Amino acid sequence: MATNDNHDPLRNPQVDYERADLSARGILLFLIGLIVCGIFIELVLWGMFRFMAKSDVLFPQPKPNPMMTAQKAMPDTTPRSVLQNSPAVNLSVFPEPRLQVADVSDMNKFLASELATLNPPQPFTDSTGAVHIPISLAMKLVEERGLPVRPSAPPPDVNTQTESGNVKILNEQAGPLGAASGKPEAAPAKQ
Repeated sequence: MATNDNHDPLRNPQVDYERADLSARGILLFLIGLIVCGIFIELVLWGMFRFMAKSDVLFPQPKPNPMMTAQKAMPDTTPRSVLQNSPAVNLSVFPEPRLQVADVSDMNKFLASELATLNPPQPFTDSTGAVHIPISLAMKLVEERGLPVRPSAPPPDVNTQTESGNVKILNEQAGPLGAASGKPEAAPAKQ
C-alpha cells in the first residue's frame, strides 16, 4: 500500500480555481494602459482649452453686457483670518443678484414696506385716479356695502332679443316662461 507523504491536511486538492481565466500580468497591463490613456486625454484637453483661450479668430470672446457696471475694486483693509482661504471681496462692487446675507433684517424691511403700502397715513389719489385708503377702512366699507355683483347669465335657451328689447326664446311652444307658464304640461300617456 502506497502512502502519499506530501498530503497537507489544510489543503484540499479537489477544491481549486481555474487558473487560465485571469492573470495578474493581464490586469496590471490593463491598469497601466488605462492610466496612460487618461494622462493622454488630460493633455489633449489641456492643449485644446489653451488653444481656444488664445485664439480670438476661431473662437471670439463675447462682448461684455452693457448693463453691467465695471468698477475697480477698492483694496480691503479689514484684517482677515489666517484660516480664510478666499480672497477679499468688496461687496459694494460685487454684481447683482447677490446671495442673501441678513435674511431677518431683509424680511423686516420687506414687511415694513408692505405694511406701509397697505396702511397709508392719509387717503390719496394716484396718477391713474385710484384712491388709496388703509386696508382696515377698505374692509369696513366692503362689510357695509357688500361686494359688487355681476348680473346673472341669460338662460341657455335664449337666442336673441326682439326689436322691443324682449327676450326671444327658441322653444316657443313652452311659452315665454318655459314649462311654468301657467299651464301644466301634459303627462305622457301610459301604454
